[in-house]
Amino acid sequence: MPEFIATFTTGFGEYIQKQIAKDMAGIKVVGLYDGLIHFKYNGDYSKLIKLIYLNNIFYVLKTFRGKNISFEQMTNVVCKKKESLLVTKGSFRIRFSRENQFTKVDKSITIKAENHILKESNLKINRVNPSTEIWYIIRTERVGFYGQLLFKRKMTEKDLNKGELRPEFAYLMCLCGNIAKMDVVCDPFCGYGSIPQQLVKMFSPKKVIATDLDEKKIITLKKKMHSRKTEIMCYSSNIFNLSCVENESVDKIVTDPPWGYYEEIEDIEQFYQNMIVEFKRISKENTTMVVLSARKQEFISACSKSGLIIEKQIDTLVNGKKASVFIVRKALLI
Repeated sequence: MPEFIATFTTGFGEYIQKQIAKDMAGIKVVGLYDGLIHFKYNGDYSKLIKLIYLNNIFYVLKTFRGKNISFEQMTNVVCKKKESLLVTKGSFRIRFSRENQFTKVDKSITIKAENHILKESNLKINRVNPSTEIWYIIRTERVGFYGQLLFKRKMTEKDLNKGELRPEFAYLMCLCGNIAKMDVVCDPFCGYGSIPQQLVKMFSPKKVIATDLDEKKIITLKKKMHSRKTEIMCYSSNIFNLSCVENESVDKIVTDPPWGYYEEIEDIEQFYQNMIVEFKRISKENTTMVVLSARKQEFISACSKSGLIIEKQIDTLVNGKKASVFIVRKALLI
């Protein structure tokens, strides 16, 4: 059965493994690593590209295991066998990646790897803008992969507004909320609408309530949001007085509040405490809240002082910055 590896946002491995099994019938997971999943799949690999939570997808030609894996060793093994690439026409370049960073190797290793591809395929060398890439990958988990890049998600930070979440990250946050069809879901800091858009597009809950202090963003979001299955309510509102949201009316909260790095917030912990007062007012008794923040200790302290129970903390990266997704609930009254 053909083997593949795919990268994803660090920290979400548990959710990726469960979701990919639901989305792709017949898939068999071989290994799960930090930000990478290794699996066997005998179906149409182009369907993998449609999975929003996968970033780079590779066809695996050879797997290496051991604590002393080297690029020279990998190249020597690979070049002794006939090649079986999926894409055999066009142009290529060789890439060497160690611990998620491109790395330079001895020129003789690169030339040997290139000559092998030239001999075994109709591909031509193009080191600047190739139609496909052949990767040698060494991971910290004592595993290495030799494979062909099939898909690379090309969205960069330049394609997003400042502070806007990437679509796949917004999707993963929603996935953490275990959204159900009859849920009323609220994002009180919707900003450019990454989370509400994923909620409507991928989860179709009963109702989505999106609020933000910036009225211009709300006007823009209203023009973007359309659904026949989900009722969509967009309001310009202050987090400390969400009068547009009724008491105990929300099943799930999924949101990315300010971190206090780019906004003028004197005391971010107090801000979170005040925010949580409204979260508790609008939420039902067993509401799940999924909150992203880089101010980990301040948010944890605010939850403790406000009677919220942190069920899970997912440490991740947002635009290269360390942050956490917190899954929290109200403490049950006894």
